[in-house]
Amino acid sequence: MLRNLQLSGEKKITHTPRIVNITQESIETVSIKSLYFDDELSAKSQPGQYLMVWIPGIDEIPMSISFMSGETQSAVTVRNVGQATNELCSMKKNQQIGVRGPYGKGFNIDNIKNALIVAGGSGGVPLGPLSDLLKKEKIKFTCIIGAPVAGELLFLERHQLNANAVGGKVSPMTDDGSYGTTGLASEMAETEIKKEEYDVIYTCGPEPMIQKIVDLGLENSIRVQASLERIIKCGIGICGSCVLDSLRVCKDGPVFDGETIKGLKEFNVTKRDASGKSVPI
Repeated sequence: MLRNLQLSGEKKITHTPRIVNITQESIETVSIKSLYFDDELSAKSQPGQYLMVWIPGIDEIPMSISFMSGETQSAVTVRNVGQATNELCSMKKNQQIGVRGPYGKGFNIDNIKNALIVAGGSGGVPLGPLSDLLKKEKIKFTCIIGAPVAGELLFLERHQLNANAVGGKVSPMTDDGSYGTTGLASEMAETEIKKEEYDVIYTCGPEPMIQKIVDLGLENSIRVQASLERIIKCGIGICGSCVLDSLRVCKDGPVFDGETIKGLKEFNVTKRDASGKSVPI
């Protein structure tokens, strides 16, 4: 295991996994659940940062921090998409996992008066704590949540409570029209920015959606901050599994600005698989 160390130019982070007990489970959607645990470093992290989560005997995977109390309570939120996530989804209260980090660059809320959040599917995980922070800092925001069906709208009530507290609103979107407005989150975003002035658009979700949001932001002179997803194995910029053009998503991101994303040739075109091979998205 990696030892505790301080990389050049970054604050001290514990790189050795810290063993934590699961204190609570929360079913978020029909296919997504959250696991809560006590860990001070995670609880004091920045929205958009992630942990390397060790599932004993299975694997270690990157996971966005989905809740941070500022004291000790934290959470990760998981959808079952493979062996490691299947094991996490089956875990119960009092079972143990390992966490190291937090890692990466998160969302920036400096000089923001009115924000637009665009969340696509399970990509909305890092946008939950961002919503909490905007409420805490009394920053008005509108949140567009997209999902295939009603039962997959992630953190809907959480966003509604936060937005209502700062005079904002939430617009749920479903592909099949089973809840809210029928259509794609990016389509609602295009409509929304014609009605109201926004300082920034925060987004996370499928890359085609992010690409549309970045294009919308640049066309309308609105800053964009997007959280990107790639396979991450080390979390500290060494292994190269998460390289996107010349950037390391694990360390240079996972949150990037729209101008940076616009200049990436591989974004929304290719990604690296578990072996490191470049494959089409």
